[in-house]
Amino acid sequence: MRKKAVVVVFVLLFIALSVLGDRYFNPSADLNTYSGTIEGTEIPVQPELGGKIVQLSVDEGQIIKEGDILAKLDDSQAKISLSIAQSQQLQAQAKLNDLLGGARAEEIRRLENMVTQAKANLAALEPNLHFEEENLANDQKLFDSGAISKQVLDAQQNKVDTLKAQYEGAQANVNAAQASLDQAQAGYTQPTIQAQKAAVDIAAQSVDNAELSLNKLTIKSPVGGQILYKNVQLGQVVNPGTTLVTILNPEDLWIKIYVPGAKLGQLKLGGTVSIVADAYPGKTFKGIIKYISNQAEFTPKNVQTKEERTTTVYAVKISITEGKDELKAGMPADVTLKE
Repeated sequence: MRKKAVVVVFVLLFIALSVLGDRYFNPSADLNTYSGTIEGTEIPVQPELGGKIVQLSVDEGQIIKEGDILAKLDDSQAKISLSIAQSQQLQAQAKLNDLLGGARAEEIRRLENMVTQAKANLAALEPNLHFEEENLANDQKLFDSGAISKQVLDAQQNKVDTLKAQYEGAQANVNAAQASLDQAQAGYTQPTIQAQKAAVDIAAQSVDNAELSLNKLTIKSPVGGQILYKNVQLGQVVNPGTTLVTILNPEDLWIKIYVPGAKLGQLKLGGTVSIVADAYPGKTFKGIIKYISNQAEFTPKNVQTKEERTTTVYAVKISITEGKDELKAGMPADVTLKE
C-alpha cells in the first residue's frame, strides 16, 4: 500500500510540474497570450487614366521612397492635347489683345493667315481620321469573328477617339480664327470684349486640365515601402483603376488576434500589449490596441483546436509600435495582454 501511495504522489507531482513548466516555458499556454501573424498594410497603386505602359521602373522586393516613379504610360496623345490647348489659349489672348487695342490692317492680315493655317491643319487631319475609322470598322469585324482580342479593338477605338478629338480641336481653331477675323473686320463692342475675357479664362483652364492629365500618366509612389507584387508588364495596355503594383508599408505593421468575450473587460483602445516573435526568442516588443470588434464570431479554425472552434471571440487589431526595423510581415508572434 505504501508503495502505491508513493507512486501516486510522484505521478501527481510530475503532472503539477509539467503544467507549471508548460506555463513557464511556453508563453502561448498563458491564458492572456494569443497567437497571430504579423501583417503589413498593402497599398495598390492604380492610375487614374489608361494607356500603354512605356516604363516600368520597379521589381518585386525593391525598396522605394515616397514620390519615386513607378511607371509611365504613353503620353504622346496627352502632349498633343496640351499643345492644342496652349494654342487655343494663345489665340484667345491674341483676340482679346486685338479687342482691347483695336484692329489694325496688319492684325487683320495676321488673322487671315491664322484662318488659312487653321484650315490647312484641319485638312491635314481629315485623311488620317478616315483611314483609322476604316481600320476600326475592319477590327470590329475581326473581333466579331473572334480573330482579334478586345484589347486590340479597344486600342484602335482609343486611336480613333484621339484623332476625333484632335480633328474637333482643329475645327474649333478654324471657327475661332474665322470669328476673330470677322470681329476684326466688323469692329468690337464692350460685351464682345467681356465675352473674350471669359474665353481666355476658359482656355487657361483647358491648359491646366491638359497639364494635369499629362502629369497623371507618370505614376509615382504614394508612400515609401517595398514592392510586394508587380501586377503588369512593360508594353501592356491598362485601363484606369488597374493595379500596377502593390506596395507593402513596413511602417504600418499589425497583428490580429481573437479574444474570448470574457477577456474583453481587460481591453481598451490605446492599451499597450507585449509581443514576442518566434524569430526573436527572449525579446519583447510593444504594441497598442487599435481596434476591438463589436461583433462576436467563431474562432477561426486555423487558430485554435477543434474543440475551441465553437467558442465565440472578438477580433482585436494590435498596431506594432516597437521593433519595426526588426519585425517583418509574415512572422508568427504571440501577443500578451496586460492584466
